[in-house]
Amino acid sequence: MFSAEGCSGDKIEPPKINITSADSIPSQESYNTTVTFSDSGKVKAILTAGRIRIFTKFNYTLIDSNAKVDFYKEGVYSSTLTGRRGKIFDGTKDVEVYDDVKLVSTDGSVLTTNKLLWVNKTQRIRSDEFVHITTKSEDIQGYGFEADQNLKNYVIYKVSGEIQK
Repeated sequence: MFSAEGCSGDKIEPPKINITSADSIPSQESYNTTVTFSDSGKVKAILTAGRIRIFTKFNYTLIDSNAKVDFYKEGVYSSTLTGRRGKIFDGTKDVEVYDDVKLVSTDGSVLTTNKLLWVNKTQRIRSDEFVHITTKSEDIQGYGFEADQNLKNYVIYKVSGEIQK
């Protein structure tokens, strides 16, 4: 299920658009928006963004003006993902977030990277970019990453860092 609604707060003014082709125009556009991803009545994620543009012809939605996704597992909040912009793949509802990406879990673990993909079907996250994870006992970095969305179980490929015992 995919629902969208406007929310109050800091308003972003619509930009002046230079129309060069019909393909550059979104089929829908919204500002200061909240999108809820759910399955069987259970919330899986809540996305908020300053601007969301839906391109039906290309089967994706672009997010900009600071994307924020709150993740839920079995209806319970588990982590928050933020980044400057992103993309929703409309067929799968997967969410990719770019630029100054940060994931913070409820236990205080923090992941930073430049690009991260949340896979809706498996509720897992991954990245092929450089990642840095800080937990209560670890400070690890590397290239390539996969984890559950609450950052409890993860794998970093090409890893380097420190683990304190």
